[in-house]
Amino acid sequence: MQEMATSAHTGYEEGAAAAEGWRFVARQAIFDRTTNVFGYELLARSGWENRFTGDSDAATRKMIFEGVLYGFEGLTRGKRGFINCTRESLVEGLVTLLPKTTVLEVLETIAPDSEVIDACRNIKDMGYQIALDDFTIGPNMEKLVELTDYVKVDFRLSGQKERQEILSYVRGTNAILIAEKVETEEEFERAGDEGFDLFQGYFFCHPTVFSAVKAPASGNNYFRLFSALSQKEVDFLQLATLVKSEVTICYQLLRLVNSAAFGLAQPVQSVQSALMLVGEDQFRKLVLNAIAVETCRQHPDELLIRVLHRARFLELMSPYTGENAQEQYLFGLLSLMSTVLAMPLQDSIKTLPLRAEVKEALGGKVNRVSAAMLLLESYEEADWNACIEQSKPLRISEDRLTHLYEESLRWAEEAAIPDRKRVQ
Repeated sequence: MQEMATSAHTGYEEGAAAAEGWRFVARQAIFDRTTNVFGYELLARSGWENRFTGDSDAATRKMIFEGVLYGFEGLTRGKRGFINCTRESLVEGLVTLLPKTTVLEVLETIAPDSEVIDACRNIKDMGYQIALDDFTIGPNMEKLVELTDYVKVDFRLSGQKERQEILSYVRGTNAILIAEKVETEEEFERAGDEGFDLFQGYFFCHPTVFSAVKAPASGNNYFRLFSALSQKEVDFLQLATLVKSEVTICYQLLRLVNSAAFGLAQPVQSVQSALMLVGEDQFRKLVLNAIAVETCRQHPDELLIRVLHRARFLELMSPYTGENAQEQYLFGLLSLMSTVLAMPLQDSIKTLPLRAEVKEALGGKVNRVSAAMLLLESYEEADWNACIEQSKPLRISEDRLTHLYEESLRWAEEAAIPDRKRVQ
């Protein structure tokens, strides 16, 4: 399973990235019924499987070494990290080098023989949790199910009848059911009704339908702000006045400018002070972020992080795409505004003074404007082969790409949680 992808660890300096370490690591959030993040599945390009010169044991040892050396805290934000593991890593006990907060996913390709059962029992006794990935009912699965903490079911590949059989099969055990590849709100609701407790997928980014009713006034006001911010020459004093007229945006802006993400030495108490202290370019970004924070309030926190992560990553990629950094930041934010505001994006952006190429990219056209976004989407889906091919014309190395992912994700999480204690 894949999600917003990032580098293998935080505190990952650009020079350190050149060392032999993980090149790509993707993460996908696992939510509870209230859409709070329960944990993250981590998926590395090297994986627990052999994906470089050497045998599978070498690949596994390399991954464990990286995990022990750098940890997963920067990726999981204190939540549980779900990691796929091979038969060898289970039987030989290599996975016991990992933090005990790690959930070890037994792949569906691993036969539940006596060695695997004994290894899982020993790992459980040490305090680790076990998940069964892409579970289907098969021979000799009973003992393994008795040991497991989570049973993951592919919601797209299984029918309702098969899922009910699985639910009946694990009933009476301590296993928590996770629905994987839940891609819409409708599927999220259906999985909950069927008895699943945890949900993994992009459903929080894909509303089932758009309402045919008139868009709320706040949505139109936000797009007026977007329009003002899209101008080549922005009257920032006039913009400050416009921001103050939107009380909620003004409130969010002041929270953001005082957050760790912007790192100012003194607190800011007015919109005008924010403009003077951070400068015009940063003020533009602050207003955009304030809109994102306010419009995402009714959505899972992970959506806001993803919106800001997109914007920041595209901005950092601008030297490689040759596109304007501010325009790329706005493009990243707007790419998910249809989800955030529950209104068709194409109808809304018609009034924005954006270049034709930007509007076309927002509509799904592949062009230079969308180059970094396409790379982002491949990364989020852990499509590493596509990632490598898309990186070539941009002349960005795997190491540098990894570094930009980690940096933009850390920045997005700080900006998304503006009340977090400032780092001195």
